[in-house]
Amino acid sequence: MLLTISLLILTGVTAGILAGLLGIGGGLVIVPALTFILRAQGTDVGIATPVAVATSLGTMLLTSASAIWFHDRRGGIEWPAVARLGPAVALGAIAGALLAAHLPGLILARIFAVLAFIIGLRMLLAVRPPQTDRAPWPRAWPVLGPLIGAVSALMGIGGGSFNVPYLARNGYPMVRAVAIASACGWPIALGGLAGFIIAGWGQRLVEHAIGFIHLPALLIIGLAGAAAAPLGVALAHRLPATALKRLFGLLLILVAIRMAW
Repeated sequence: MLLTISLLILTGVTAGILAGLLGIGGGLVIVPALTFILRAQGTDVGIATPVAVATSLGTMLLTSASAIWFHDRRGGIEWPAVARLGPAVALGAIAGALLAAHLPGLILARIFAVLAFIIGLRMLLAVRPPQTDRAPWPRAWPVLGPLIGAVSALMGIGGGSFNVPYLARNGYPMVRAVAIASACGWPIALGGLAGFIIAGWGQRLVEHAIGFIHLPALLIIGLAGAAAAPLGVALAHRLPATALKRLFGLLLILVAIRMAW
């Protein structure tokens, strides 16, 4: 029990620091780590993977709230854009969670692996979204918003890896794109969590869980991540972010290969 709690705290702290340091979604750390912890406890992969994805989304209700507060204090969030994009990504997240809950766990793990591999490769190559001279506005949001929400819920992430490039291509400066994407992480988490609660209603899949939501892991990882995120922000001003992003990209590729295997 003590080892499990320690691993959950470590997972949350790592996810929080990396989120503050590199601006990545904590789910890229939480999903493989929690899958490993559940598998080590004897949980079948068919249950461990969707429980990890669902719980990862739940932790973001805590960590995203912290990020939103941080960005809003600095006036970085354009709330009209969030008002358009937020409900769209939330609806997509509900659909993505319902799909994830009904996919075989091994298939879900491999979907995560493929998408994580692509994100890791972009980080390794330091690919930056192209900036445009367009007037800032979330174009095609009724189509792309639900798509981003659905894919994010399938992975158990807050969607920043998809929302930031989308917003940058639509004329938003990078800092503002990151802030808006952070604000949209909360409706993705809320929609995804709702989808998993609906899909898992009345089921007892693992101990201390409501359907697919592992409550102790959600609280421990979420609180540890929220507490550690400011440290990541502080380190971001002192450490070489590009080199660290490439290193994490390489590690993410290795994790993706392991998840696919």
